[in-house]
Amino acid sequence: MMARIESLKRFQQDSGTSNIASTGLTNANSNLPEESRVTLDEMGIAHLPPVDKSVDLDGDGALSLAEVQYAAFVHHGLSSNIIESLFNEVDKNRDGYLTSLEFNDIRPLVLAKAESAAQRYLQVPFNAVLMFIMIISLLKTDNAVDKDHNSFLSLSEAQEYVLKEYGIGNRDMERIWRMVLPNTEIEMDAVLFSKLRRRIRGMSIRLAKQIMKKADINEDGHIDKREAQKIAFEQEGISANDVNDMILSADDNNDGELNAPEFADFERIVRTRAVDTSKKALKVVDRDGSGTITMDEAKRIAFDHYGFDEQILGPFFAQADENEDGQLDAVEFAGFRSVIRSKAVQNALETMQAKLCNSYDTLKEIDSDGDGLINNSEAVAMARRQDDMDPKETFNLFVIADQDKSGKLDKVELADFLRLVRLSAIKFATDHFKEFDTNKDKLVTIDELEELIELKYKVDRSVTRQFFDKVDVDHSADLTPGEIVDFRHEIRRFVTERDSRRPYDPNKSNDQDGDHENTEVRNQEPTSPHSSDSNNQIQQQQ
Repeated sequence: MMARIESLKRFQQDSGTSNIASTGLTNANSNLPEESRVTLDEMGIAHLPPVDKSVDLDGDGALSLAEVQYAAFVHHGLSSNIIESLFNEVDKNRDGYLTSLEFNDIRPLVLAKAESAAQRYLQVPFNAVLMFIMIISLLKTDNAVDKDHNSFLSLSEAQEYVLKEYGIGNRDMERIWRMVLPNTEIEMDAVLFSKLRRRIRGMSIRLAKQIMKKADINEDGHIDKREAQKIAFEQEGISANDVNDMILSADDNNDGELNAPEFADFERIVRTRAVDTSKKALKVVDRDGSGTITMDEAKRIAFDHYGFDEQILGPFFAQADENEDGQLDAVEFAGFRSVIRSKAVQNALETMQAKLCNSYDTLKEIDSDGDGLINNSEAVAMARRQDDMDPKETFNLFVIADQDKSGKLDKVELADFLRLVRLSAIKFATDHFKEFDTNKDKLVTIDELEELIELKYKVDRSVTRQFFDKVDVDHSADLTPGEIVDFRHEIRRFVTERDSRRPYDPNKSNDQDGDHENTEVRNQEPTSPHSSDSNNQIQQQQ
């Protein structure tokens, strides 16, 4: 209230008198909207209109630089430095506050800056020199929004831009478009695009707030460095050091933590990093060189890394395929990879909480000490159950997965650990493929495995065939190295439960084996897939 009184006094002093003539007041108000006009009370004393309550965060009746900066950052994404310059321009008496009239002066300046930013995104040329500069820029980058360079923005161009920058899908983008321009066939100029960007920013901030509700551990309404590191690592596997640089880029007010608008910008940087990583990964998994990835190619990589079959992947692929053309480009593939990683983290949490039967017929959790984390000894037991991995190999993979070097794995780190264990097992199966391919035809078929398993483990051929059909996810009648890994899991668990005189449960998942392993199984299977060379190759696949 005191700030507003001081503002009114300044206004009266600037006007030369505390009593403004009604004719002068009429002239002063003539070009202002009604809510922004100065009024006179019964004593002829001038009263300023109230400031915008949505901007006046502390409710003192005047707008500080920080309040104006925050409003411009929320609505338009304009930086603090830009707004400080505009603020000083309209703050005539240099008192560090804006009255409602001064705020009316800064509004069009802020809008002009926002429209100018929109024009830069559209790459609109204003003169020959600028046109030349922009042509060079366009040749060097694929970040231009206006893909056909006609200085206008179509719906399809907007959808491509927003999917890449924010991860917002095409249908949601069309709804936002219609709020600004109901006709989806008409293209937007820079002014309309500025309004569209404001809508998009509002949506991105709302999405950021949803993430913050779960990630803001200390519930202070901000995301600190540690919280941001956990978010970026869980979402995209980004390292802590890289996250620190990303925080510096998004922290507009330089207070060392992120509010909701800043966190929205942080998430945008994470998205950019995800798309860049996706482009690199696409070059590895795109076997036909089309620049896109098909469902078959996606299945192969997701199965090898996480053991996901087509039944799991189908909905994820369809969700990521925004243009519904049956294949994923680099931007769509980024979304697909994020969903797959999220599913792997969910599975890791379920694995951590799963009840396992040990050799003494008592129930035991993987997380044996109940602290919600997996230590090295617990990881050793888990890897031994699945792949008979020795402690040294397990420790090496444990260290790789332990992102924060705490000596324990949370659910996200556990997901990475399980992925590394699976890749190590697949490498082992690849290296020893010939031991399963007894007829040397470069295929591992049911006939070969029936004979091999019957000879080594005295397992009936019908049981072997049941397991073969279960793990042959591509229905090719032969097993890939990844399928061989799953087949070995099934056989190991069956033999362990049979020899410990427990009934075999066909509904039990592969990672729910008992702690006790049958000595015959370990001794008669090929040696453990553990060497320093395999560790190095696993790290290269991350």
